[in-house]
Amino acid sequence: MAAPPHSRRTHSQDKDDYRMRSTSKTGLALAGLLLSANALACDTILPANQIGISAPGKYCLSGNRSLPIEINGTDIELDCRTRTLVNPSTGGGPGGGVGIMVRGGGKVVVRNCRVDGFANGIQADVGSGAQLLNNTVLRAQDTPIIIHGNPFGPPDPQAEPARIVGNRVIGYGGDQANWGPALRVHGLPRAVIANNVVAGYRGRGGLELGESPDAQLTGNQFLDFEAGHRMIQFINSPRARVVHNTIMSRQPIGEGLTGAVDATCVENVFINVQPSGFAGCSVARYNVEQPQPPTGP
Repeated sequence: MAAPPHSRRTHSQDKDDYRMRSTSKTGLALAGLLLSANALACDTILPANQIGISAPGKYCLSGNRSLPIEINGTDIELDCRTRTLVNPSTGGGPGGGVGIMVRGGGKVVVRNCRVDGFANGIQADVGSGAQLLNNTVLRAQDTPIIIHGNPFGPPDPQAEPARIVGNRVIGYGGDQANWGPALRVHGLPRAVIANNVVAGYRGRGGLELGESPDAQLTGNQFLDFEAGHRMIQFINSPRARVVHNTIMSRQPIGEGLTGAVDATCVENVFINVQPSGFAGCSVARYNVEQPQPPTGP
């Protein structure tokens, strides 16, 4: 029996449907490109001889530079576009030995910067919603990344959490052991500290988290330490979530977690760290520690 007339489709109708689907896909692709271009937009190329930034806006670098950068204000975004700030002075150079300094930084974003040879790579006193994204600090002599909340009062529990995501601290090539931990985070409740990598570091630990309750530590890697006493240290920072982090060293380097009060510790891998510190977590599941601690005589 022949199909009813209304169920038949002509070749012309099929071609029209194909054109409509193609047009829709092209429109979505163009919209995605426009959104990406807007995300990467830059209001101002920072001149090579300018140190200070105070007006709100998006700033970019067009080349490497041998001067530090100081951000004093809010609603400021600095995108270095993988350019490098190199310290030419063995004494720390201009800016007090800090590669990128942030003061009063509510809604401040620092991304895609390489900071080489400063005592402190990135030092930030920040307000609500600050972000350090995809930066690299090399050959710091003191503490590579320092980020503090309100230095003049108690942390604001209603502030938008700070995000410290995708940064790298590389210790290889340094002349001496560092004084501080690779990352020092203080006064930032609910901070998101995720997917950061610390490799070949010669300082006193990987992360120091102080006065920062309810922080989330996810997917961070602490690799090939040459020294270290406390790899992840909590100071008055209860209820942290410690998930999918890795500590791996070629030789024993000291304690894994300390001060983990009411912490949830799930699926972390700690190699050559003794003790691991998982026993101090209120919830500990599926964590791997090698070698296993001794169980008895």
